[in-house]
Amino acid sequence: MVLGLFGGNKPTQKNIEKQVAKLKERFAQNDFRRMAMDKLLEWGTPEAYDGLLKRFTMVAQSPHWDEIEKKWLVDTLVQNGAPAKEALVRFINTENQVTFACRALAKTSSQEELVQYVVDALGHRSPEELRSEQGKKELIHVLDENPDPRVGEAVLPFLNDHSDDVQCAAIDVVKNQKITDGYEALQNLLVDELSSARVQRYAAAAVVELELDINEDKDLAPAVLEDYAVKDGRLALNRPSA
Repeated sequence: MVLGLFGGNKPTQKNIEKQVAKLKERFAQNDFRRMAMDKLLEWGTPEAYDGLLKRFTMVAQSPHWDEIEKKWLVDTLVQNGAPAKEALVRFINTENQVTFACRALAKTSSQEELVQYVVDALGHRSPEELRSEQGKKELIHVLDENPDPRVGEAVLPFLNDHSDDVQCAAIDVVKNQKITDGYEALQNLLVDELSSARVQRYAAAAVVELELDINEDKDLAPAVLEDYAVKDGRLALNRPSA
């Protein structure tokens, strides 16, 4: 009763921040974080939901409880309908740890809706950004699992991302979904002096798997030539002689 008189049980910004601080205590017991999440769910305001989703941005000390809590939160958000869904969309537009949020969206949306949400979220990042590497990578992985005509246009710019991990994730999408508009960019990575050796080798493996033609006059990067050679207009693995 005293808490109510002084506003401690109301969803003010200060009280929401207190609960968010509790749910982000990675060394705390599971029940401690769970009570904070329950309180935010009880309040149910947009701000409370935004705070609740911060749980996805923290890894608890116990991998066991971390996984259980995040799966519980996904299931709970799915049950809570439109307010939770709106918060999930806001979350993936701005945060980096988006995998669990996308799982919740996948359970509350059609595949067509999900792809549009993720495409839009990826559009809020750029290949030049350094701080959103994890978010870009996770969003691209979601698109890789959901083939759609909109995926290519969204992902192709990230073949030239600053992050090797993001570039490799984009290469996977081009390869797995056979996005022909990305084939030339994929081939260009084999000669791009600005790409890392890791990305060049990854692109080379994709080019081989896709059986793309290669211009024999192009000077392939040294990292590519360590393992591959152009034979009959195609890239092929160098095989050691017996």
